[in-house]
Amino acid sequence: MLSCLQTPESLKHSYMAIFYHPFSSLTLKKLINPLKPTSTFTYINLHIRFQAMNSRSDSSSSKVMCQMVPGLDTNEKEYILDQTFERYTSKMVKRNGKGTAIVWFRNDLRVLDNEVLFKAWVDSESVLPVYCVDPRVFQASTRYFGFPKTGEDYHEKVLITVLSVPFLLLWPGLRGQFIVECLVDLKKNLMKRGLNLLIRHGKPEEIIPTLAKDFASHTVYAQKETCSEEVNVEKLVSKALRRVQLPHSTGRSTSQGSANSPTLQLVWGGTLYHLDDLPFSTNSIPDVYTQFRKSVEAKCSIRSCAKISMSLGPAPCVEDWGCVPSIEQLGLQPQEAGLMFHIYVSKGLRFLGGETAALSRVYEYFWKKASGNCLLLFALISDFLKVYKETRNGMMGPDYSTKFSPWLASGSLSPRFIYEEVKRYEKERLANDSTYWVLFELIWRDYFRFISVKYGNSIFHLGGPRNVERRWNQDQRLFDSWRNGCTGYPLIDANMKELSATGFMSNRGRQIVCSFLVRDMGIDWRMGAEWFETFLLDYDPCSNYGNWTYGAGVGNDPREDRYFSIPKQAQTYDPEGEYVAYWLPQLQKLPREKRNFPGKLYMEQIVPLKFGNPNGDRASAARKNNYGVRGRKTTKGYMS
Repeated sequence: MLSCLQTPESLKHSYMAIFYHPFSSLTLKKLINPLKPTSTFTYINLHIRFQAMNSRSDSSSSKVMCQMVPGLDTNEKEYILDQTFERYTSKMVKRNGKGTAIVWFRNDLRVLDNEVLFKAWVDSESVLPVYCVDPRVFQASTRYFGFPKTGEDYHEKVLITVLSVPFLLLWPGLRGQFIVECLVDLKKNLMKRGLNLLIRHGKPEEIIPTLAKDFASHTVYAQKETCSEEVNVEKLVSKALRRVQLPHSTGRSTSQGSANSPTLQLVWGGTLYHLDDLPFSTNSIPDVYTQFRKSVEAKCSIRSCAKISMSLGPAPCVEDWGCVPSIEQLGLQPQEAGLMFHIYVSKGLRFLGGETAALSRVYEYFWKKASGNCLLLFALISDFLKVYKETRNGMMGPDYSTKFSPWLASGSLSPRFIYEEVKRYEKERLANDSTYWVLFELIWRDYFRFISVKYGNSIFHLGGPRNVERRWNQDQRLFDSWRNGCTGYPLIDANMKELSATGFMSNRGRQIVCSFLVRDMGIDWRMGAEWFETFLLDYDPCSNYGNWTYGAGVGNDPREDRYFSIPKQAQTYDPEGEYVAYWLPQLQKLPREKRNFPGKLYMEQIVPLKFGNPNGDRASAARKNNYGVRGRKTTKGYMS
């Protein structure tokens, strides 16, 4: 296991163990790359201790290995996909268009309840689905601090030292790998319905107009995005399309625009409530979530999922549809090649990308009976949805929460489909606070998306939507200790190691590590937000930056001083230290009550806490209780 210690005692023995481990022959070349003099790197002055991956432990925490999400086999997943598609297929929908329409897939990588695909199919004789492998998505850096957008590439490297020998630490392209899996699945599902997915490498504003001209496409359909980078690409595509001249026999009606150029038709999607159905204009969206939620719940209805024909063909004649790129072709590290992946022996959760996996996860969480290999708590219940509100703040295992967020972010899963499944569950089984709370979290997700429309780029600015002036620091040493899970606070370190290894972190964990970074360390919140942008499988700019501005007190939170006391959070959500011992195995031999508060048995704490003393000082405990309760009541729509 990877841990950061103040002294390198037992380093040599542990270090050699990994070289003699069965994994070493497979991974050494990819796992640890000797530093090349010409490489650019960031130096982390940390002592690293490698423990043998097969070391024995009396703790049950060490026996829990990687868990697939969803945890169904291939046949089960395909069966669920087919059954769900059948329920959402209509023989009544008819085509009334002519010519070829292009569907430009972006963050809507699904077939079921895809308004873009539905509209394009209805308004055409044939549909050309396209995905552009845009280098600005896979090979670009974050806005302010230059972190790779979808995981580590081969040019940004981190230097670590082991026995005074420099090595390069390569973080895997977790989200890039997830998106690749989504594309593979989308291509498969389109082919099952008589279409295919055209894969092209390059910028959409160059690819889409060329295709429109080649196929004489009258309209390009795409999902409307809200943040500036995506909106700018939309503008470039629209501008380039206006320069394309089409023949008159393209199926365009006079109402579709003047001149003989294809048009870009942007379709709202990705939210539970439709933008056009809100009871206020985007400029008047309430700045407090509760006001927004109560208003839309009282005055809005949720549109039904779009039902489409089982057969979407015929597909246009295409000589070369192209292949989905491998993660290596994107210039990223595959997850299994990442150092964290092998050091943690594939611990944690492994999410499978794609619509098939997404629909299977909904079935697994809502409908499938709990199995004997679940944690004891879940083995005593018949399903997970009915206790979601009680278990959602957990941190261990796949089933304490829905885990829908990665598929929602990639557009592999429709929030309206989740809504309809919740309502079906309520009709067939029961309705309670837990079934409502799933919808409550989806409304949070909607809220951040609508707020991004209202406030634009201010959600990325230091002062946030409210333009708050506050003094922040960008201390690299402190930030490195946070992102590498070496702060000296087990609850922070365990969460950050989980993020690095899996691309996922619980909703509760995200709030705790955010509070620690901005409140206890005083670090510029944008550094944390951009680090999350690099690693999160479920990254989308609206939810990520909405939550970070909220947590930093510069966003849509009526309380600017929200603080999560680490002692209080640990005692409430990891009282026996099971979670921290799972990710920090050096704590497994400690008594359970000591794991979150190990004192000198762990590493030195990088900063003192602003409120709350783990050693039980009475004055600090009073402050801890004042702030800790606030943190416990908070929840924000990650749908984690």
